Amino acid sequence: MSLSAVQICNRALDILGADPILSLADNTEAGRLCNRNYAAVRDAVLRAYPWNAAMRRAALPALAEPPAWGAAFAYELPADCLRLWRVENEGHVDWRVEGRRVVTDLGPPLKVLYLARLDDTSLFDPLMGEAIAGRLAADLAYRLTGSTALGNHAWSMYQAKLAEARRVDAQEGTPDRLVARDWLDARR
Repeated sequence: MSLSAVQICNRALDILGADPILSLADNTEAGRLCNRNYAAVRDAVLRAYPWNAAMRRAALPALAEPPAWGAAFAYELPADCLRLWRVENEGHVDWRVEGRRVVTDLGPPLKVLYLARLDDTSLFDPLMGEAIAGRLAADLAYRLTGSTALGNHAWSMYQAKLAEARRVDAQEGTPDRLVARDWLDARR
């Protein structure tokens, strides 16, 4: 069962011992704070961890205008991209994110794996919803309760959900292949 944005916000408010809201448009302090902070917290949590549910693949066309210097090609990131995770790169060619573009010497199409913004909560992993609630509670704690201790407790809950997600996600596919060259390059 997936959680709605309001249910995730109410989970955060439960952690804080605050009254629940009926919608993000509630004209209460909790409602206004949830409405103002939910999307930013959701995106921060999605960006903070490579959630399997948020992974997307794309083959990007090169932009007509190459970078001014240092790379042969520039590519526009997908509109829903929160974080570029990997570039398909057989030859170990460097790439870099600059603003909303990727610059590299890799020719088109540029195959990328990225973390996407998920507005549809039905796509959320249950641990993702819990992590968002914990992070939201941590962010709202002092404003709603005046307690930094409660904020620290909520932050710990958020960190625990991220650790749990790492364990669960690690079981949903084969691990990334570590090539000897990658290991040697990491030692430099």
